[in-house]
Amino acid sequence: MDTVILIPAYKPCDLMIGTVRELKEAGFDILIIDDGSGEEYKEVFHKVENDATVLSYPKNRGKGFAMKYGMKKLSSLFPDCKYFITADADGQHSTRDILNICKELHSGRSFILGTRTLTKDAPLRSRFGNSLSRFIFTIASGLYLSDNQTGLRGFCIEHIEWLTRIGGNRYEYEMNMLIFAVKQRIKIDTVPIEAIYIDDNSSSHFNPVLDTLRIHKRIFISSFASIIAFLVSLHMIFTASVITGWDHWGYVLYSTCVFSAMISWVMNRFVWYHGFKFMSERRLFFMAAIRLVLYELFILAIHTLLPVPFFVAYLMAVIIVVFAEYFMLKAIASM
Repeated sequence: MDTVILIPAYKPCDLMIGTVRELKEAGFDILIIDDGSGEEYKEVFHKVENDATVLSYPKNRGKGFAMKYGMKKLSSLFPDCKYFITADADGQHSTRDILNICKELHSGRSFILGTRTLTKDAPLRSRFGNSLSRFIFTIASGLYLSDNQTGLRGFCIEHIEWLTRIGGNRYEYEMNMLIFAVKQRIKIDTVPIEAIYIDDNSSSHFNPVLDTLRIHKRIFISSFASIIAFLVSLHMIFTASVITGWDHWGYVLYSTCVFSAMISWVMNRFVWYHGFKFMSERRLFFMAAIRLVLYELFILAIHTLLPVPFFVAYLMAVIIVVFAEYFMLKAIASM
């Protein structure tokens, strides 16, 4: 078959055995990466060796490392491979959903993200983590994804070239995939999948504190150019507010926003995404222009209603625009 299922596994339970057997019966080739699980888990991997290719290394390196390690081995182990699908080893992904993603890949899509609908029955840590990362990712990337944390994803094999070069060795790697795809203007198609939580997801090795911090740290690193540009603009507007007050506020706002957009573009294009096909120039300047208009409208409204300094009005406008942008992108995604 031209589609390989790539499963990174760390200390897997017997659920992986049933998943592998179902996938094999469905006709898939399967590559499992034993991410340093240790001697006590050798028996679990031994039970799937007849149905899958198992590669291992002695020390745990993280899910992201295991995924990149497996991607680098795909072409040599499976010369006919044209597509690959990443899936978790803990039984969270059904064979039916994997088959649906395979079908979508063969229809011409090249980057597919499985998206769950998390109900109140889902573990609280999953619902909270998903909501927080959804908001931060949307603001940082300009793209709304209803679920950006699932491990069930499908790719054309051509994407391996850049997927193996991006940073992140643990759970944050999956977020980095999405960020770099957006910056390169690679279309991310979504496919609804079932939300499966077995025994309240107790078999997962996801640390709700450390791994969540790693994920959000990765988002902030990817947005470092925008953060620097914002801090520069904040300093400029604060200085102008102290020196001139509300005098010439329109000129200050326009010149600051233009300068901020140029800083963001230069740093993204020549520093953070150097060596990759950074294709987000139009989006960056278009969104900067939209924000500028909104800032002006809200600052003018705040100045009319409240006796606050220009700098305070600017901060209030930024907060309003951030939330307005999130809900606008969410509305566009649902169309």
